[in-house]
Amino acid sequence: MPKHSVDVVVVSADTDFRQSLIAALMRVAAQDSREDSTCDLQFLSADSSTATLDIARDNGNLQAIVIDAPAIADTPQLLSELEQIRPELDRFLMIEDDSQVPDIAVELLDRQDSKPSQLFRQVRNAIQARIRTPFADTLRDYVYSAKDAWHTPGHSGGDSLRDSPWVADFYQLMGEHIFNTDLSVSVQTLDSLLEPHSVIQEAQDLAAETFGAKHTFFVTNGTSTANKVIIQHLLGAGGKVILDQACHKSVHHAVILFGAEPVYLQASVKTQYGFYGPVPAERVFKAMDTHPEAKLLVLTSCTYDGFRYNLKPIISRAHELGIKVLIDEAWYAHGRCHPAFRPNAIDSGADYVTQSTHKMLSAFSQASMIHVADPDFDEHRFRENLNMHTSTSPQYAMIASLDVARKQASLEGYSQMSRCLRIAARLREGIKRSGVFRVLDLEDILPLELRDDGISLDPLKLSIDTSASGMSARQVQLQLYEDFGIQIEKVTHNTLTVLVTLGATQSKVLRLINALQKIATRVGRGESDDTEPLIVELPPLSDFALLPRTAYFSPSKVVMLAEEAGGINRQLIGRVSSEQVVPYPPGIPVLNPGQVITAEIASFLLAQYRSNNGIELHGLLERREKPCLRVVEE
Repeated sequence: MPKHSVDVVVVSADTDFRQSLIAALMRVAAQDSREDSTCDLQFLSADSSTATLDIARDNGNLQAIVIDAPAIADTPQLLSELEQIRPELDRFLMIEDDSQVPDIAVELLDRQDSKPSQLFRQVRNAIQARIRTPFADTLRDYVYSAKDAWHTPGHSGGDSLRDSPWVADFYQLMGEHIFNTDLSVSVQTLDSLLEPHSVIQEAQDLAAETFGAKHTFFVTNGTSTANKVIIQHLLGAGGKVILDQACHKSVHHAVILFGAEPVYLQASVKTQYGFYGPVPAERVFKAMDTHPEAKLLVLTSCTYDGFRYNLKPIISRAHELGIKVLIDEAWYAHGRCHPAFRPNAIDSGADYVTQSTHKMLSAFSQASMIHVADPDFDEHRFRENLNMHTSTSPQYAMIASLDVARKQASLEGYSQMSRCLRIAARLREGIKRSGVFRVLDLEDILPLELRDDGISLDPLKLSIDTSASGMSARQVQLQLYEDFGIQIEKVTHNTLTVLVTLGATQSKVLRLINALQKIATRVGRGESDDTEPLIVELPPLSDFALLPRTAYFSPSKVVMLAEEAGGINRQLIGRVSSEQVVPYPPGIPVLNPGQVITAEIASFLLAQYRSNNGIELHGLLERREKPCLRVVEE
């Protein structure tokens, strides 16, 4: 394994002590002959808190800090600011007495007794612990040992495909190691995802430390499953859950599966662009005060479009009432890596956080994590719930990718996020220069009712307004794909969404800016068309006549949505839906099982069905090319 040069800063206002310690540490470093060492330590000098913070902000290669507490008067403040800027750094505090012990967790050293050789080993070992990927390392070593396989999976390291006249091309496409790493629980050295005790548990512990949780669990079938596991853990026997109407459909599915009683919070909307925002804080507080017996509050932060709640006051109020909080951070796994994105949900006190590590970081698709900070956490019971949803044949390459994504977030998350922020800024400026397209700001897309809620926007999710081009966003999307080989994340009727992930490069930036400038040159400047948005505001939430689970599993019948004359079928009004009906985009349920069908809801669905605007209506049936709804038998 190659060695990496990493920086360590020694902080002391005592010039003689600082220079002497650095010189001694450098002598020890020059004599370090451990063959298993994966890092070469380079020691930097800082004489004040200000200088230290400047280094922490500017040097992405910084991995550890040694602070001489007796010589730095504002050590507690320095540690607090470092926690906000670079929480991943290993911190060592040299003290003379117990009065200098801080509240923040650090490694303590006696200033008088500590030997440079001992300090060097402690710093090196701490950094090397973060460099390790326990599971990925073990998987690599096993693959390179070239063991004969007499166990599952049946392709046996790709042997079943390699020489086949029919499917060898697939083997060549995927590559040798995708098959070599596809192993099974038969390989006991690789630990068990269902009952980890060695390398998988070590990898999860390192992830908990990196992401600021008390416990972290790897999930190989996505955040959809992660959400269901947590809701089963807290509401498996029923109870009330307060949830954003715009939550991911996995949360709504969990409500059906576990018989929970939902208290839905109406989503906010910016109809001009088709963006659904967070629930206004006042509405969340009112729901909690009205339903203090609720067991769980579920919110999404950040959303698909990048909206972030001001979570701290909401979570604090929930905890005052004894309500646990689950924050779906599927789109915000990078939130702890840089101060521009903090505070994230864990910082804000959430009990449970789910993250799609694959969305913005470097893990494989479906690779997710559950982070837990619940002070009442029952780990044994939680693991039993998790195992009900986890395959007994998990994908080992996926687990390894979580291990590696954690390592990258820990060691270079700050520098990578700094790079991503620069790329996002460059994209904004370059797209603006087209004179036709522009990246929307928070003020452009924030629903009016959220103006005073402290909502912020993830700068790595860029929403590009296409209105001035005279083309729909789908037309621009098609030109980008067919003419320039560029695939973007999603569209509304007049916006494109571009994600700046760790995989963003300067070459991709140039190609996207160039493509949009060429499209802008073709079309000239058209008229903005924002008077008739294709995504209109959702109809008001109606009452629930039955629990979603009861309605979903009750006997049902199919009823036409429209009458022969063309209007809505009045026989539907007042009936109880058996299905979840979700217009996509944006993917927010208009109807959930157990919900009463109103005239507004029926009219909305019929208008969407007839609009031919590209919106899919998941859960709506067709019978003889006519739209229908499944309702509970009377």
